Amino acid sequence: MLCRLAVCNVIKLGTIANSKISITCGACKHHAVLEVANLIFVAGEDATTHDVRQRHVCPECNSKGNNTYKVI
Repeated sequence: MLCRLAVCNVIKLGTIANSKISITCGACKHHAVLEVANLIFVAGEDATTHDVRQRHVCPECNSKGNNTYKVI
């Protein structure tokens, strides 16, 4: 079965509650590490890593959604 990248790499936060998400801003390259447990508190356990990527605002340059992420 073929799937699109945006659909295949989506992980629900509830399944990785003890992990962290590393986000790098595409505009200024600022790096942030976020605790998934805290994200669940704000966005809910059914939110996805892609949702977090889209909603994240860089604290350095205020760019929103222009970033990459990795679950660590």
